[in-house]
Amino acid sequence: MRTLFSISCFLLTTAVAVGQKAPIVSSASNWAVLVITPADTVAKAGNEAVASGKTKATKATRSKAKATAPSPAPAVTSTSPEPTRVAEAPAPEKAPAERTPDRLPLPKPSTAPKGTSRSFLETFADNHNGWLTGRRNGFELELADDNSYYIRSQRPVDNGQSLARPGRSYIKLPDNLNLNRADTFTVSVEMVMPPGIAPDAGLLIGVKDTSNYCQFRLLDKNKVALYTRVNGTSQAGYMAGKPTLAKVPIDVKRNTLTIRRTGDQLHFYINGREVEDSPHPYRPFKGNGIGFISYANAVKFQYLTVQLGK
Repeated sequence: MRTLFSISCFLLTTAVAVGQKAPIVSSASNWAVLVITPADTVAKAGNEAVASGKTKATKATRSKAKATAPSPAPAVTSTSPEPTRVAEAPAPEKAPAERTPDRLPLPKPSTAPKGTSRSFLETFADNHNGWLTGRRNGFELELADDNSYYIRSQRPVDNGQSLARPGRSYIKLPDNLNLNRADTFTVSVEMVMPPGIAPDAGLLIGVKDTSNYCQFRLLDKNKVALYTRVNGTSQAGYMAGKPTLAKVPIDVKRNTLTIRRTGDQLHFYINGREVEDSPHPYRPFKGNGIGFISYANAVKFQYLTVQLGK
């Protein structure tokens, strides 16, 4: 016992003398930074050792008391009749409390035959759709444990200014979900910004590559930029990417971005409300990919959906 206590004290003294902090950054904890010191770990180990010693001593005392306890006296048999016992009805089980969902409800499963699905859902629970991850062109891309897809700059700028060039990531939709062949489609995603950073990111559709796509991007607290890029350049007079007032509320933290095609028009919505610079004439896309773009230090995306038809 004395040896165990001495070892614990020595480890605790060594940890305090070193005093170095080991920061652990976890994107799954919603932007939080956790700091754990060696002293905390050693102190916890010493406490567990002492507690273990106390537990062993307690068990030994109980064992000795049990060995010296007198045997119980034999039970006396009563000759009087036993009273009739009435069975008690079991208490009714309480229904589980209804939980308020913390995100949009999942769509109902499709009843269409296999191979003819008209919808797509990405929860980012895993990477079976093949999103880029790791360090790419000055950005860190990650699917985190909180069912989110993160884009972070490895060279952040101060005062919330925009980066000189964006981070992008996209995947190709299945052939049976071709946006150009659908008279009506809806693409939607939830975009979340970290505290203190203004929105400067958005949704991409019709992606062929980084030189061909359609962009719906939020800018600061009240603007949007609708942009069609073809062979690396914008189209004169057609979604040229000029920042315009959204004329609808933009939340500083979380927004739902939606692009909807109805016939020959493209509509753009923030949290269910159509922005001022909308709709625009629909022009066939160069590709069939969907993804994200970011000029901010960091951003995360959740619950990406594609629905063809009404």
